Amino acid sequence: MADTDLALSVDRFMRRIHSALQARAAEFDTENVGPAGGMLLLTLAEMGQPEIHELTARFARDKSQMTRVIGMLETKGLVTKRPSQRDQRASVVLLTPKGHRVVAELSTALAEAIETLVAPLNTDERQVLKTLMARIA
Repeated sequence: MADTDLALSVDRFMRRIHSALQARAAEFDTENVGPAGGMLLLTLAEMGQPEIHELTARFARDKSQMTRVIGMLETKGLVTKRPSQRDQRASVVLLTPKGHRVVAELSTALAEAIETLVAPLNTDERQVLKTLMARIA
Protein backbone atom coordinates (compact mmCIF):
# COMPACT_ATOMS: atom_id res chain seq x y z
CA MET A 1 0.00 0.00 0.00
CA ALA A 2 1.23 3.51 -0.85
CA ASP A 3 2.57 5.65 1.98
CA THR A 4 0.29 8.70 1.94
CA ASP A 5 2.31 10.53 4.60
CA LEU A 6 5.48 10.18 2.52
CA ALA A 7 3.64 11.27 -0.62
CA LEU A 8 2.27 14.37 1.10
CA SER A 9 5.67 15.24 2.57
CA VAL A 10 7.35 14.99 -0.83
CA ASP A 11 4.54 17.01 -2.43
CA ARG A 12 4.85 19.71 0.26
CA PHE A 13 8.62 19.85 -0.29
CA MET A 14 8.18 20.16 -4.06
CA ARG A 15 5.62 22.94 -3.63
CA ARG A 16 7.96 24.80 -1.29
CA ILE A 17 10.75 24.54 -3.87
CA HIS A 18 8.39 25.81 -6.57
CA SER A 19 7.21 28.71 -4.39
CA ALA A 20 10.78 29.68 -3.48
CA LEU A 21 11.77 29.72 -7.14
CA GLN A 22 8.67 31.63 -8.21
CA ALA A 23 9.32 34.29 -5.55
CA ARG A 24 12.82 34.88 -6.97
CA ALA A 25 12.13 34.27 -10.67
CA ALA A 26 12.66 37.91 -11.63
CA GLU A 27 16.24 37.67 -10.30
CA PHE A 28 17.36 34.67 -12.33
CA ASP A 29 14.87 34.02 -15.16
CA THR A 30 16.39 36.69 -17.36
CA GLU A 31 15.27 34.90 -20.53
CA ASN A 32 11.67 34.48 -19.30
CA VAL A 33 11.62 30.75 -19.91
CA GLY A 34 9.20 30.06 -17.05
CA PRO A 35 8.87 26.79 -15.14
CA ALA A 36 8.28 24.59 -18.21
CA GLY A 37 11.24 26.06 -20.08
CA GLY A 38 13.45 25.84 -17.01
CA MET A 39 12.61 22.20 -16.42
CA LEU A 40 13.29 21.41 -20.07
CA LEU A 41 16.65 23.21 -20.01
CA LEU A 42 17.72 21.39 -16.84
CA THR A 43 16.58 18.09 -18.35
CA LEU A 44 18.58 18.73 -21.53
CA ALA A 45 21.65 19.42 -19.41
CA GLU A 46 21.10 16.04 -17.75
CA MET A 47 20.19 14.00 -20.86
CA GLY A 48 22.59 15.50 -23.38
CA GLN A 49 21.04 15.32 -26.84
CA PRO A 50 17.72 13.50 -26.54
CA GLU A 51 15.31 13.00 -29.38
CA ILE A 52 12.06 14.91 -29.06
CA HIS A 53 10.09 11.69 -28.44
CA GLU A 54 12.36 10.96 -25.45
CA LEU A 55 11.53 14.36 -24.01
CA THR A 56 7.79 13.89 -24.54
CA ALA A 57 8.03 10.60 -22.66
CA ARG A 58 10.14 12.09 -19.84
CA PHE A 59 7.69 14.97 -19.35
CA ALA A 60 4.53 12.95 -20.08
CA ARG A 61 3.47 15.58 -22.63
CA ASP A 62 2.27 15.24 -26.16
CA LYS A 63 4.50 16.17 -29.07
CA SER A 64 2.70 19.46 -29.78
CA GLN A 65 3.20 20.71 -26.20
CA MET A 66 6.87 19.75 -26.26
CA THR A 67 7.34 21.29 -29.70
CA ARG A 68 5.90 24.61 -28.44
CA VAL A 69 8.29 24.77 -25.47
CA ILE A 70 11.26 23.74 -27.62
CA GLY A 71 10.27 26.36 -30.21
CA MET A 72 10.15 29.09 -27.56
CA LEU A 73 13.59 28.09 -26.28
CA GLU A 74 14.93 27.89 -29.82
CA THR A 75 13.63 31.41 -30.59
CA LYS A 76 15.50 32.68 -27.53
CA GLY A 77 18.71 30.99 -28.77
CA LEU A 78 18.87 28.56 -25.84
CA VAL A 79 18.46 25.29 -27.74
CA THR A 80 18.89 24.05 -31.26
CA LYS A 81 17.56 21.03 -33.12
CA ARG A 82 19.31 18.81 -35.59
CA PRO A 83 18.56 15.50 -37.27
CA SER A 84 19.22 12.43 -35.17
CA GLN A 85 22.16 10.32 -36.30
CA ARG A 86 20.20 7.24 -35.29
CA ASP A 87 17.00 8.11 -37.19
CA GLN A 88 17.09 10.90 -39.77
CA ARG A 89 13.31 11.34 -39.42
CA ALA A 90 13.74 12.36 -35.78
CA SER A 91 15.34 15.47 -34.30
CA VAL A 92 17.58 15.80 -31.29
CA VAL A 93 17.52 18.87 -29.08
CA LEU A 94 20.68 20.31 -27.58
CA LEU A 95 21.68 23.29 -25.50
CA THR A 96 23.47 26.20 -27.13
CA PRO A 97 26.28 27.99 -25.30
CA LYS A 98 23.69 30.58 -24.20
CA GLY A 99 21.46 27.71 -23.01
CA HIS A 100 24.32 26.33 -20.93
CA ARG A 101 24.73 29.76 -19.28
CA VAL A 102 21.01 29.88 -18.46
CA VAL A 103 21.19 26.33 -17.03
CA ALA A 104 24.03 27.47 -14.76
CA GLU A 105 21.88 30.39 -13.55
CA LEU A 106 18.88 28.11 -13.00
CA SER A 107 21.03 25.55 -11.17
CA THR A 108 22.37 28.22 -8.84
CA ALA A 109 18.87 29.56 -8.12
CA LEU A 110 17.61 26.04 -7.48
CA ALA A 111 20.52 25.28 -5.14
CA GLU A 112 19.88 28.50 -3.22
CA ALA A 113 16.16 27.76 -2.90
CA ILE A 114 16.81 24.25 -1.64
CA GLU A 115 19.55 25.48 0.71
CA THR A 116 16.95 27.60 2.48
CA LEU A 117 14.62 24.62 2.82
CA VAL A 118 17.25 22.21 4.17
CA ALA A 119 18.83 24.78 6.50
CA PRO A 120 17.44 23.00 9.59
CA LEU A 121 19.39 19.83 8.71
CA ASN A 122 22.88 19.23 10.05
CA THR A 123 25.76 18.05 7.85
CA ASP A 124 25.13 14.35 8.44
CA GLU A 125 21.40 14.68 7.74
CA ARG A 126 22.14 16.56 4.52
CA GLN A 127 24.47 13.79 3.40
CA VAL A 128 21.80 11.17 4.12
CA LEU A 129 19.25 13.21 2.15
CA LYS A 130 21.70 13.63 -0.73
CA THR A 131 22.43 9.89 -0.78
CA LEU A 132 18.75 8.97 -0.71
CA MET A 133 17.89 11.50 -3.43
CA ALA A 134 20.65 10.14 -5.67
CA ARG A 135 19.31 6.65 -5.12
CA ILE A 136 15.73 7.44 -6.11
CA ALA A 137 16.50 9.95 -8.86
